Amino acid sequence: MIIQNGTIETKVKTAGGVNLDTGHPRKPTAASWGDPIPCQFTPNSHNNLGVSTGQHFTQASYTVLIEEQPFEAEQIRLKDMGGKTIGEFSILSTEPLEAVCELKILI
Repeated sequence: MIIQNGTIETKVKTAGGVNLDTGHPRKPTAASWGDPIPCQFTPNSHNNLGVSTGQHFTQASYTVLIEEQPFEAEQIRLKDMGGKTIGEFSILSTEPLEAVCELKILI
């Protein structure tokens, strides 16, 4: 059982199909966000020291726990309980925690 302090939404890409003239696949036409999944997240690191081409940005990584379920996402959007978006992240790894029926996601 997790102690919920936020939600994640998985990025769902709509397939572009196949170009009938060439037979080559088309790029995905659209991306949307899936339904919110209750989660418990904790920051691993968080700082405002990132700089790229003169622009400052926040560097952050999180550990996210969700109830065990099929999970195939490549990107997620993390939100707190108030609905504020923490950020959009690529998934670094997932690990099933079988003893507690949870899934650990590193972003």
